Amino acid sequence: MHVPILLAPITEALTLPLLERAEPAWILDCTFGGGGHTKALLDRLPKHHGVVGIDQDEVALLRGKKRLSDDFASGRLKLLQTRFGDLDPETLAPHLDGKPVYGILADLGFSSDQLEDPERGISFMRDGPLDMRLNREDGLSAYEFLKSASEKEIADIIYEFGEEHHSRRVARFVCEARSKGELPSRTAAFAALVERAIPGGGKGSRIHAATRTFQALRIHVNGELRELDNLLGSVIMNLEVGGRLAVISFHSLEDRRVKQKFKSEDSLSELTKKPIEADESEMASNPRSRSAKLRIATRLR
Repeated sequence: MHVPILLAPITEALTLPLLERAEPAWILDCTFGGGGHTKALLDRLPKHHGVVGIDQDEVALLRGKKRLSDDFASGRLKLLQTRFGDLDPETLAPHLDGKPVYGILADLGFSSDQLEDPERGISFMRDGPLDMRLNREDGLSAYEFLKSASEKEIADIIYEFGEEHHSRRVARFVCEARSKGELPSRTAAFAALVERAIPGGGKGSRIHAATRTFQALRIHVNGELRELDNLLGSVIMNLEVGGRLAVISFHSLEDRRVKQKFKSEDSLSELTKKPIEADESEMASNPRSRSAKLRIATRLR
């Protein structure tokens, strides 16, 4: 079961502008996932406000519709299958019923449901096809990318998106395996190949030798940083003055982009001068929260 991260500060921050508002409004949960944040928002919001849950993962939306069936039936919850980087006003308008948006949430991590599904191939902790796509109808899988990309392209992706210092060596091992017809098509075997490529097998490191490479391929396959840039660029078009944007990031590439946007956008004022992180209790009960950083901003004009 997915456990939402930093639930209390997110719920408090995003619902505050709406607690005394008489006219109906929406909060957008741009990364619906397991629906945990959406449920908490709906529980705290006055009944005339609602949440639009957005995800490119059809399975997540169907699961959420079942879990939150009462809210869906009442119209307080709407579900939209799309990438959160495609949220221009024209795309959103048919789903808003003319009501304004006063909150936007983007949790850039993956839900436990997604991570623990071996068929998605997101994690090497569960052996499955080397896919990694959130929407398996969209784009190339990780295996298809590795099968066709040049050694330089593979190395550049692993270095840029995974910050892996041994990226060229990993890419060479991948291409050598490919030339022999031995490129692994499953996550466990591919993780083992990467482990062999990393000097010393990554021994002494606090993370598995394949972690950075898996992160890089997942970011590339799903266009995660491009989607984040698009979302941050569309905030002013979608968010009402006085509304709030909350973003949870899980690595420096994401957090850096969010921090820079909050600083450079004159219409936004960051409410979190330092990112909010999970406390010891949450980290103990939900280890995935250890790397989470929450930044919140409000629209000024």
